[in-house]
Amino acid sequence: MSLDPYAVLGVDKSAGAEDVKKAYRKLALKYHPDKNPGDKRAEEKFKEVSEAYDILSDPAKKSAYDSMGSERFYTHGTDGSGYSGPDFSSLNIDLEELLKSFMGGKGFGGSGGFDFQTKTRSRSRSGRGSWSSPRPVKGQDYDYTLRLGFREAALGTKVSLSIDVPKPCAQCGGTGVTSAGGGMRSCPACGGQGQVKSANELSATVPAGTVDGQKLRLAGKGGPGENGGPAGDLFLIVRVDPDPDFKRVRNDLHLDKRISLYTAVLGGQTEVKTLTGRSSLKVPPGTQNGGRVRLKGMGIAPAKAKAGDLIVTFKVVLPGKLEGEGKELLERLSRIAPIEGLDSDA
Repeated sequence: MSLDPYAVLGVDKSAGAEDVKKAYRKLALKYHPDKNPGDKRAEEKFKEVSEAYDILSDPAKKSAYDSMGSERFYTHGTDGSGYSGPDFSSLNIDLEELLKSFMGGKGFGGSGGFDFQTKTRSRSRSGRGSWSSPRPVKGQDYDYTLRLGFREAALGTKVSLSIDVPKPCAQCGGTGVTSAGGGMRSCPACGGQGQVKSANELSATVPAGTVDGQKLRLAGKGGPGENGGPAGDLFLIVRVDPDPDFKRVRNDLHLDKRISLYTAVLGGQTEVKTLTGRSSLKVPPGTQNGGRVRLKGMGIAPAKAKAGDLIVTFKVVLPGKLEGEGKELLERLSRIAPIEGLDSDA
């Protein structure tokens, strides 16, 4: 993360070397870990003021920062490789040594102060350690919306994807700058960004029972790592289209089935849709409108969970307006098999 060294040290751009050193000394002593044991906030502040001083105490770094601005300075630095700041892997800098550095001791970054670039205190018995190499940094994770049909998500499927992801620019090696005529210029291939978008052809397996909004992780398919770090991950955010027939409730499927009045009263056979085709279903005599039948195990069957059921709800369809003999037959039926209590206020 980049910072504004002038704001951190509380100096303006016209401040001289002594003003910068004075501001750093005051803040470094205030936030030094030896004076603030266990205080993480003070530790972070100490890192910030030390990094700010590392930039402003070095004429080359200060000039690069002033001309490039914060973002490009941290991306490209003074040599095109980017500024990574002092190494704080140990953060055990001797307070006495820090004080001596402002009284004629060895310069910070070569110009006054503790030199983070060559020495940092380790936890060894001697109290000395060497500068560690840049830490590996994991690449950026990316999200990608994957739209699936209802049955694809329910049954599982394999998908092929072509996703544009940033990759290091081959022309500049990811630095964002190239040499031209003995000088440096912004890389024309990537526009100084150090990265270019490249189509990444992928395949992924969507497990059965995947739900809307679920994230599927493709490890190592995200952005490239830095300093030998691992690549980031690609997360597929699944969006499942609704189905015109089925409604999912956990792993159960609900389906409405229209049947005639005659089938409801007399019973019979009908066919219902399933995830994989059709199935014959017996309708018991006297089935009421809204009556349900449960088909065990014919719902959604995730790989590591019990399969759900298919629950069929009957919707009884009445005949149209009856005339003549049909009407007479129905009136006769109403007298033979009356339905009690429906027309009362009870």
